Amino acid sequence: MTLGPQVSVFSAESTHEAKVIDALVATSIQTLINKPAMTKLKQILNPRLIALAFAVMLSGCASIVSSDSQDLKVQILCGNRPILASCTAENSQGKWYFQTPGIVTVKNDNRKLALSCKPQSMSSFTVFAPALPSWGIAGNVLAGGVVGAAVDLYNNTGLKYPDNIDISSPYCN
Repeated sequence: MTLGPQVSVFSAESTHEAKVIDALVATSIQTLINKPAMTKLKQILNPRLIALAFAVMLSGCASIVSSDSQDLKVQILCGNRPILASCTAENSQGKWYFQTPGIVTVKNDNRKLALSCKPQSMSSFTVFAPALPSWGIAGNVLAGGVVGAAVDLYNNTGLKYPDNIDISSPYCN
């Protein structure tokens, strides 16, 4: 074995073996370049199939890129002035207690969010925040990902509540 300018890794005894290996490699390369093999490869790499593969991979996009919970900034207004209140947010995924003005982290749901509040020196009241389509599910519908949109709805990631919820107290004049 010599490692000189020609960088030979075969000794004189293995020259025959090297020729056999070279012949096998050449035959393999020729087989890959063979016209039917290239035609098959072109069929596999059809642009329509590639586009379909990307669409399938992006299905359920909101489920992948969105969390199943979100932060909501909630405040109760008396006129234009925020007032203090003890509140609960509730949907089929759970119940959360918080103070307003403040931020509450809730689990997403496909149903409306009930916000029950008790401002200081006032009676309790309940309002509802709707679950609205998110950008992720909108992208799925536009891209033809009906299956992905259904997955997003099932995983409670396709709909979101408004990020900012301002409630006008029914007891303020």
